[in-house]
Amino acid sequence: MAYFHYRCGERITLQNENCTAVRNDNDFDHGLVITAEPLVNDILFEIKIDRKVNSWSGSLEIGVTECDPLHFEFPPCASRLQCGTWIMTGNSILKDGILLVEKYGIDLDKLNQEDRIGLMRTSEGDLIFYINGESQGVAAENMPPVLYAVVDLYGKCVQVTITSPSMREHNNDDCLSGSSVLAIDNDILNVTLGADLSELSLSSSNSLDIRMDMNVSLSLPEESPRFDKLRFHERCGSLVKLSNGHRSAERRRPLDEFNNGVVMTHRALRDSELFEIRIDRLVDKWSGSIEMGVTTHNPSTLVFPATMTNMRSGTIMMSGCGILTNGKGTRREYGDFNLDELNEGDRVGMMRKPNGDLHYFINGSDQGVAAQRVPCSTWGVIDLYGMTIKVSIVERDEREEHNLNMRRSTRVEEQLYPPIEPQPVSDYYDRLTFHPNCGAHAQVINNGRTALRPNAADDFNNGVVLTSRPLKLGELFEVRLERVVTKWAGSIEIGVTTHSPTDLEFPFTMTNVRSGTWMMTGSGIMHNGTTVLEQYGVNLDRLQVGDRVGVVRKESGLLHFFVNGVDQGTAATNVAERVYGVIDLYGQAVEATIVDMFDYNSPDTIHSSLSNTTLYSDLRFHHVHGKNARIINNGQTAIRPRPLAEFNDAIVFSNRPLRDGELFEVTLENMVDRWSGSIEIGVTAARPDDLELPSTATDLAQDTWMLSGSSVMENGTTIRNNYACDLDTLGAGIRIGVMRSAEKTLEFYKDGVPQGLACVVTHSNIYAVVDLYGQCAQVSIPCISPIAPLASVAVESCPRSDTSVSLQAASVVQPPIEADLHRFHECHGKGLTLSEGGRIAVRGRDLRQCIAFSATPLAQDELFEFTVLSLASQFSGTLCLGITTLLPSPSIGSLPQDCCYVTGNELRWKNKVIQQFTPNLNWLRVGDRLGLLKMHDGSIKIIINSEELHLHFPNMTENQYAILELRGSCSAVAVTSRKIPISPLTTVRLQDSLELALEQDQVKVEPVIDVEPVEVPKNVDSESSSTTRYEFHENHGRNIELLGDRTVARRVASYNQGLVIVQPALQPGQMVKVLLEQLDMKWFSSLLVGVVSGPPERLNLPVSGLAIKGACCIMSNDWISINGIKTKSKYSKLSNLTPGTHVGIMLTENSSVQLFIDGVAEEPLQYSVPSGQPCYAVFDLYGQCQQIKLINENEDEPTTTSSSAVDFEKADLESCEKERSETSLSLPLPTITASPSSSYQKHTPSPPHKPCIYQQDCEQYKKMLLLPDEFFTTDEPTCYCNNCCKLCDDKVKDEPLRGWVKFPLRNLNNLQTEKWHTAYYGTKLAFVRSILDRGQPLTKGQEQWGNLVCQKGDDLQIVFNPSLQNCAIEGFKIDGTKDVCAAFQLLVKPGAYSIARDCPEWSTKETGALVLHALLLRVQMP
Repeated sequence: MAYFHYRCGERITLQNENCTAVRNDNDFDHGLVITAEPLVNDILFEIKIDRKVNSWSGSLEIGVTECDPLHFEFPPCASRLQCGTWIMTGNSILKDGILLVEKYGIDLDKLNQEDRIGLMRTSEGDLIFYINGESQGVAAENMPPVLYAVVDLYGKCVQVTITSPSMREHNNDDCLSGSSVLAIDNDILNVTLGADLSELSLSSSNSLDIRMDMNVSLSLPEESPRFDKLRFHERCGSLVKLSNGHRSAERRRPLDEFNNGVVMTHRALRDSELFEIRIDRLVDKWSGSIEMGVTTHNPSTLVFPATMTNMRSGTIMMSGCGILTNGKGTRREYGDFNLDELNEGDRVGMMRKPNGDLHYFINGSDQGVAAQRVPCSTWGVIDLYGMTIKVSIVERDEREEHNLNMRRSTRVEEQLYPPIEPQPVSDYYDRLTFHPNCGAHAQVINNGRTALRPNAADDFNNGVVLTSRPLKLGELFEVRLERVVTKWAGSIEIGVTTHSPTDLEFPFTMTNVRSGTWMMTGSGIMHNGTTVLEQYGVNLDRLQVGDRVGVVRKESGLLHFFVNGVDQGTAATNVAERVYGVIDLYGQAVEATIVDMFDYNSPDTIHSSLSNTTLYSDLRFHHVHGKNARIINNGQTAIRPRPLAEFNDAIVFSNRPLRDGELFEVTLENMVDRWSGSIEIGVTAARPDDLELPSTATDLAQDTWMLSGSSVMENGTTIRNNYACDLDTLGAGIRIGVMRSAEKTLEFYKDGVPQGLACVVTHSNIYAVVDLYGQCAQVSIPCISPIAPLASVAVESCPRSDTSVSLQAASVVQPPIEADLHRFHECHGKGLTLSEGGRIAVRGRDLRQCIAFSATPLAQDELFEFTVLSLASQFSGTLCLGITTLLPSPSIGSLPQDCCYVTGNELRWKNKVIQQFTPNLNWLRVGDRLGLLKMHDGSIKIIINSEELHLHFPNMTENQYAILELRGSCSAVAVTSRKIPISPLTTVRLQDSLELALEQDQVKVEPVIDVEPVEVPKNVDSESSSTTRYEFHENHGRNIELLGDRTVARRVASYNQGLVIVQPALQPGQMVKVLLEQLDMKWFSSLLVGVVSGPPERLNLPVSGLAIKGACCIMSNDWISINGIKTKSKYSKLSNLTPGTHVGIMLTENSSVQLFIDGVAEEPLQYSVPSGQPCYAVFDLYGQCQQIKLINENEDEPTTTSSSAVDFEKADLESCEKERSETSLSLPLPTITASPSSSYQKHTPSPPHKPCIYQQDCEQYKKMLLLPDEFFTTDEPTCYCNNCCKLCDDKVKDEPLRGWVKFPLRNLNNLQTEKWHTAYYGTKLAFVRSILDRGQPLTKGQEQWGNLVCQKGDDLQIVFNPSLQNCAIEGFKIDGTKDVCAAFQLLVKPGAYSIARDCPEWSTKETGALVLHALLLRVQMP
């Protein structure tokens, strides 16, 4: 069979049993389809063009690909396909997007409707295209054996059909033309022929061509009959849309039309066969609802009526609670149910018995005989009438039937005895959605996230849509324009209104509403239908697909509108506090989708930016979930708020794809003994945002694998029974999980114990799926805290995503010592919940009485510190932190009168502001740390992320408690500080008492050998250094791997993220020394070294040492950073390090840091260590530095003379290098080997082993500009000097950049710029930072002054050039000999700029039409 696979482009609709593909003609791309089965050699695959439109350019593209449909990625057009793809486009052949044959055959763009296009792979491996049956010659040779056909309905081509459902063999000989040919595979057929064998032609494809007029008898292998599942016939009512393999039917325009929704089964019903459907969706607008019955009329020939009760022959229907035969009532009261009163999820079925009786079933309950002597040949018929707009054919499910009947009984009881409504549970995400009540021509889809006008070509108004809830103060309501048409004038309008979607009489257009409404229309503002501002901002009528427009009401009552993230200014004042967001899909606007922070920050990829010391901390539940589910507790808990009234519609997902070998696990917390069935868990390859959620997870019919009870199901079909774990038997407290291994096998876990292989899932990205079905009413993800103790996890039975060596420390194997941790007092406000022994405080639903105290009074020189675990961004304000002399009390409801605290940017005492400061606490983020430090003189200091705020607390009595109130956005915190050690046995390393005792005995017994280190100053205490064993701390950079008892550090990827900290703390006069073991010369710069203050476990390590902001002293070859302030370096030797070099760092007695290179002391650097804080040596394996080893004098160096010691180390180094070079090739590390990777060669044209000197110069001058790293991407800069371009052929297309170095910039506004044009903007070197801050080039007036201040109000024009050579660039002279020039590579929105006639210049005045793509630097010699 030749038919298209169900996976296809996002704008494709498949019809005619997947043999016809139709693209939405409102767009020109995303029209790819692929065959479901591979091509057969010498068999022609052919399609016919059914329909073309003239509104676009370009046309059909066709070809083949090696990729199978399940793993096929659908780009916007076929010419972008990679990985073994041959495409014919126009009259050219492309291979993997690269031109292979320039002129080939007839131009596809010139074909018309009814023309046929085909392709074939011959048995010789040739690819041949056919147009209207004529061969166009060989297009490609040596084709792979397995190929799938690909068709792109691009541009003008909007509909194609496969010419024959079964693949035809193309006979290259004409000897059998005109006769029927049957292709039979002789591997499975035993063919006996009654004629001469000369009548047969044995083809090269191992098949037989058999003349149909011959005497042929076939002996076929017996095949078990395949049950033909019921589905809907392709011919149906004019408003019906079929989906899900014709198993689901939906009535279009449900708010405009109530009939023309008749669908029938694709075949006649069999005796005793149950035809059952589930009501998926209802609309509360019309009277009447679903009607169901049988008819003798064949759907292939029937002229479908507006409603089936109009049929006057051969039809029996159940309507309401009665039976109608041929349109006339025969039974007024039938059964116990009224079809008009059924709810979503209810099931209606019917069956013809062998004796001719017709029975109806409601939720599995037989309603008795409805009619007798029903004819044998009858088709099932459904009328999607009135309130019913979508149904699906389902199989019988006794568990579901029991739950549906139980739900109905519950609702009857609630009507008789109304329960006390509990307080509604607010969702953690609480995303804005559109209300289903909307304008007559509008429709809400995509789980309430998208609104559209389905018939935009027929009408231009009645497209008003409101949000489902009022906007919060300061909440941005923003939509993205998804589709437009050019037929009408005007476009989208947006604003706010005091009218609710349930009360509003929806007008033709929202600007007609005369009360409580503020709208932005065009470029003006209208209030209650009257224009109040004519020229306000960007004209909304000019917005294109992908543009964003938003509105926000601020706390002061001001109304602001935003276009593509740019504030248009104040539009109105004194706006009512309770307003709903509203959009009007008017004129050109067809479809819009709500966007919010989750669309930008949702971790939908498997690449986590969190440190690997954070265990399982980024897994939460997704913001997309079923309508009866709620996500609470910072995304960690999923509940069904009404567990006794509802049993389904509670599907939840993981917030990101799972990694291979990562266990997703939930704890069953609340079970109700009322329903049948329980939790269901599994995985899906579909993104949650792309799904229309059914009532149960087992109804997910696309790339989904679920465990339901003890059955493993794939796409709703059982593939395995009697699995080892039966979910329906589990009780509260049980942990259930799912994991996909590296071998792509899926396995389920119970209490951390694997239950055996369930199935194989080969998709790359899979999300966890949990269905809170039936008895299961609440689950939570365990181990969610960023600082949860690791010892509670059984490593063997509970695999996790983080498997680095750093997790194999003693703290994983042994329980951590927590007795010295600070904690919150057991007396706290009622709004807080404490966990983990008082270490974590979480705010509940009640926003009041959220006060916590420290468990003990503050001690001198002891830091009480906590970290922010979660923020609720929907709330304004922030926490309060201070001190009080009041003893902790559970009855306290607000901060005490004598409390002195900080909040926002104010220090308050006795409710009066006594000081203001920066930074503002309103900008706190998750992971930020705040603390109180009581000094020896009794003064109090506030510490934020290890930096002191200069505040003056008033003098208070001796006993002072830390007090904290979780206000505003801060919803959870965790204590991270420890008490001052009271014993010398308390060390940073978590060891047992026996190990400590043995170490102390060795220190006492072993004699100390006094060996003078090589060239170390006399003030170095050799005895102390010989007895101190250093090792790297487990908190290190993301690209670091620790080896050799944590004395060897290796960078395994990239060139940064290589920070390591040495423990224990440095003491004055002691030196920490490392040996450089391995360098990677494809990078430049090298090791950074220095010291950092503060406990290493609480340090947030940045990408490089120079980015550390706290108390530190970092030295590199070009910069010195002291407490985050950078100055020029005087340690250039650090750039010339070679393997075998020893580098040491020492803290001297006179407050300075001393650097040693091969034992030679460099110039000391003055650095004052903060009092009361330990100081640790830190090394950054940056650039060329690939691997270092700590040198512990008493273990790694011989006790001979200094000269012999040096000789021995060199010999040892040589053998080590030789041994490592022989074995490093077997390590599966991407950047360990000396040869550069292919990706590096592709993107960096400079020589891999010898850095480009010109590129280094440009990077050096870029550093002199002190530009923040946030502006730039992590991609490496690209050099286009003459030498680099000669080494890389890929730079031919970037010839205009020759002589420049390109530094890629981030797309900070997340604009879709794939089809934008490239341009250039030359500027002065001094203006670069101003342009980066603005995100746009300077206007003509701003270029004169070099700042962001317009000299004139109409100064909006930005001028740029399509060619870099035409840019006016003024160089900046450096060192009196070199001119450094700067320019920007821009991306320009098509149609948003004008072209000058007299000179090659482009210009624009439109905001958001330009994106800074890259910074370009060039150095010119005199």
